[in-house]
Amino acid sequence: MNFQERYGLLDRFLYRIAFRGGTAQHAMADVEEMMYKNTLESVSVDDPVFISSLPRAGTTILLKLLWNTGHFASHTYQDMPFVLCPLLWNQFSSQFAEEDVAHERTHGDGIEVSGTSPEAFEDMVWKHFWPDHYRDDHIRPWRADEQNREFNAFFETHMRKVIAVRQEERPDAGRYLSKNNLNIARLAAPPPPLRDGTFLVPFRDPVQQAASMYRQHERFLEIHGEDDFVREYMEAIGHHEFGKGLRPVDFDGWLATASDPGQLAFWVEYWVAAYRHLLRQADDSTVLVSYARLTEDPEDSLARLAETLGLPMADLTAQAEQLRPPRTHSVETEELPPPLRQEATETYRSLDQNADI
Repeated sequence: MNFQERYGLLDRFLYRIAFRGGTAQHAMADVEEMMYKNTLESVSVDDPVFISSLPRAGTTILLKLLWNTGHFASHTYQDMPFVLCPLLWNQFSSQFAEEDVAHERTHGDGIEVSGTSPEAFEDMVWKHFWPDHYRDDHIRPWRADEQNREFNAFFETHMRKVIAVRQEERPDAGRYLSKNNLNIARLAAPPPPLRDGTFLVPFRDPVQQAASMYRQHERFLEIHGEDDFVREYMEAIGHHEFGKGLRPVDFDGWLATASDPGQLAFWVEYWVAAYRHLLRQADDSTVLVSYARLTEDPEDSLARLAETLGLPMADLTAQAEQLRPPRTHSVETEELPPPLRQEATETYRSLDQNADI
């Protein structure tokens, strides 16, 4: 099911009002905090989990596995488009709830989602408070000398709101969970609300992951050409990963000498720049997850993941059958410059040696 079938004219009108009314949403969020003061005071944010990586690394399957344990609260499609005020929007939208039907997501990768599926909408908060990081053609990584107290207060409260709204249907969902690929651009200086959490960072074979990103970029260039609302939707929620809205993170200035995004080499260069940066910034709160190991030995890997996150082991190991090796892309590696291939191989080896799972 494509965007045209899922979002009619009225839906698009509502979404555009929400997307272009960031300041109004922020004001509504303040009102929401006052309205639900008693509810929010009883909610604590303990041991949050932040899943982050470059795209096509396995972040979505990790999000799904943790969500299925029932112990986590995350944004879902039900929170769209008024993500900044989930309690108010849930109270309103629940009156018009429709049948929860699953459909394949726009990526065309076989992963099905429904209204109650968890999804990556957290970056709408970041975009509101840190607009200077989102440049026209790239995203600037966060630095240790940057502070935003207003963001800290808002985001901590926002996590409690997400927990509160999810607990209405999932009483055991007491831990905040997000999938936000851009959080790897914040590992050098995570703001205070993130410092007590665990960062799960999956990674794949560099050429295969890069080929998958390249394929998605080409796919979304075509989709954006056919329907500009798709681009507007993705940019509004902070997804600048592919297509006409591509804004790569400029890790350590790598974009100054980058290849063209229409070449596989660009995506391998991006992979190397991102994960080399990650290896330099990772600390005890960062858990590296080898997607190869996760899919080759899922039961043991999920057992170790459960132990790492303090979860009942059976809640994860029972889902081992959901893990399968990713699709293999046919790639002419000889077309890549030998120094780039060597750099990618060495970086992958370092990631694998430092992987926790």
